[in-house]
Amino acid sequence: MLSDPHGVHPDSLLIGSIWSMDVGPDGRLLVVDFRGQETLLFDPDGNLTAVLDPTLCHPGFWSVPVVARFVGDQSIFVSNGGSPWGYRFKPEGDCLGSVDLEYQLITQGPFLDIGPHGSLFGVYTYPDRQIVRQMDSSGKTLREIELQPSDFQNATNRIGMGGLVVDDAHMFYAGAAEPHILKLTPDGAVAATISQRSSWFRDVTEDLRELSSGIGQFGNPIGEFWGNNTLTQDLFELTDEVIMVQYRNSGRGWGYQVFTKGGVLVAEELGVELVFDFAKHGLAYLVVQPEQDNAGEIPNPHLDVYQFVPPE
Repeated sequence: MLSDPHGVHPDSLLIGSIWSMDVGPDGRLLVVDFRGQETLLFDPDGNLTAVLDPTLCHPGFWSVPVVARFVGDQSIFVSNGGSPWGYRFKPEGDCLGSVDLEYQLITQGPFLDIGPHGSLFGVYTYPDRQIVRQMDSSGKTLREIELQPSDFQNATNRIGMGGLVVDDAHMFYAGAAEPHILKLTPDGAVAATISQRSSWFRDVTEDLRELSSGIGQFGNPIGEFWGNNTLTQDLFELTDEVIMVQYRNSGRGWGYQVFTKGGVLVAEELGVELVFDFAKHGLAYLVVQPEQDNAGEIPNPHLDVYQFVPPE
């Protein structure tokens, strides 16, 4: 259970919606409560240790945290849904300052990753192209890497699903609609495609239609697309050796596959009822919202933690 036994929170701790998570090498948890507009730092046992408050060094600015990431053991980076577009914090949660003025908002956690030397990598989608932007720990752009054009550009632009994983040798990118993971060299060249599909999958064959001028028609194409296709929900670096890709398949449940970084499928579960909210350091995390208690209150969520056991 995520709790506040030491009274760290200035009010009573109430988590409305976990939008983003990260886990540090020491097991500490970063949680973004999008509904409560707070970034919360917990110890490995789920006890609150700090509320990351940017107003301590930037009073008067709007704070709507969206994604939070540990930058190694050096700092914490929070992508903010207002100006400025982010804030930085010390490892224990004290305010360090705003991010570089060049930084642009990333709204989906799986599209912001930290490289092995503390660089930030973010995926940015434009109407006609996608790029991976490498930034320093303050969000200042170091370089831009063009991704190959998507076969389903409308879906890519309008569905915030997929993910990015960066290690010291490659980048792994998954779009929402493509049937594979791209293994990329540091300069963006495709080194390999990773995929193993069975009859459970419904591969996308047709892109989303262009937006219609009629507002009332907007929801139908999205609903049909989700209902007829298997989409990639998230991509995580489960361990240094394997990546985990999660799928949404309307009518057939959820699913995940675990691949070695060389592209060998080592585990999968398809057609299951649960989807993990985060995975890292060999552990997968599932956010569970308890039922109302006897007083009619909804307790804070707890995390069910699963350990990945490599097949022999």
